[in-house]
Amino acid sequence: MRAPHLSPALPLVLAAVLATALPVAHADDDLPAAAEQARYKLNGFGTVGMARSSETGADYVFDNLQPRGAGRSHEWSSDVDSRLGVQLTANFTPQLSGVVQVVSEYRADGTYRPMFNWANLKYAFTPDFSVRIGRIGLASFLASDSRRVGFSNITARPPVEVYRLLALKDSDGIDAVYRSHYGDLTNSVTVLYGKKTVTNTRGVDVHSTGVAGVFDTLETGYLTLHAAYQVRDVDNQNPPLGRFMSIGASYDPGDWFTSAEYVKVINFSGTGIKATRAAWYINGGYRLGNFSPYVTVSDLRPLTDTGQAPIAERTYATGVRWDFVRNMDLKLQFDRIHLGENSFGTLQNIAPGVKPGGKVLITSVLMDFLF
Repeated sequence: MRAPHLSPALPLVLAAVLATALPVAHADDDLPAAAEQARYKLNGFGTVGMARSSETGADYVFDNLQPRGAGRSHEWSSDVDSRLGVQLTANFTPQLSGVVQVVSEYRADGTYRPMFNWANLKYAFTPDFSVRIGRIGLASFLASDSRRVGFSNITARPPVEVYRLLALKDSDGIDAVYRSHYGDLTNSVTVLYGKKTVTNTRGVDVHSTGVAGVFDTLETGYLTLHAAYQVRDVDNQNPPLGRFMSIGASYDPGDWFTSAEYVKVINFSGTGIKATRAAWYINGGYRLGNFSPYVTVSDLRPLTDTGQAPIAERTYATGVRWDFVRNMDLKLQFDRIHLGENSFGTLQNIAPGVKPGGKVLITSVLMDFLF
């Protein structure tokens, strides 16, 4: 049996976990300090996770920008889910604010070098209309803002079949948000334009320009509806033009919860549609005190024949979340991945001679925390 692989960032993550359990001194009686505390806010999040794959000829990863994972590289790997993030929010005036979020997680270059996930300034012309400029997260999915914040997700991780369809998570540019209210219903529309360069696992810089999107989120009571549409040009991709669209919904009245999403990615050539892939998931569970058992079914399929091996799989997952103390949880999840015929699905780092298709079992143990 191979020894489990522990990421080099794990000591830092564990130190942050211990910090959340220690008492913190507050300067509530110091009025100048209290004023500064209101002006600047620092918080963070993290996950300590271990994942195991039954497939020893390929790696299971959460993000397609992770070069190694659980399976071929390591029987048990902490690289799949472990991360640490810190966010600083500054309120300069009632209208002007800024946010910087730095995340350390397993990257395409095989390191945990911290990166700026968000870094933008926001100006609120009215309470319901604002503009941001800088590095801005793309609201492509229901859990776009929280996909890295494990504590905000019921499951061990958002379904890989859906959430790895779009490697682009943020954009350097500008967006505008307008909220409208109708009784207990709030609708937020965001329009965005920018660009971003992403380095893939082969060390190649992929330049996305003309990143444009429209995102809509409707909230009423326990119901949230979300839709997204975006386009971009990729300079070294054939075909260069890509479109992404998604719809999703979540309903969480407290005792139980459910959510679902459907996404489609379309790549265009000069003569029309070149390749199309679609993915979906549905999740549901129940809260029993501090325990939340859940099940998830997710699926990824090509909708066009490109003449290459398809990326196709369906996953049946079950797990439980235990909120054992404030701002900390433990999760245990089992995934059974059914790879498509002649497909390795979303597995990466395939060893020579490994046959496609079949089933893969994933076991995940995680602890999430906020501080």
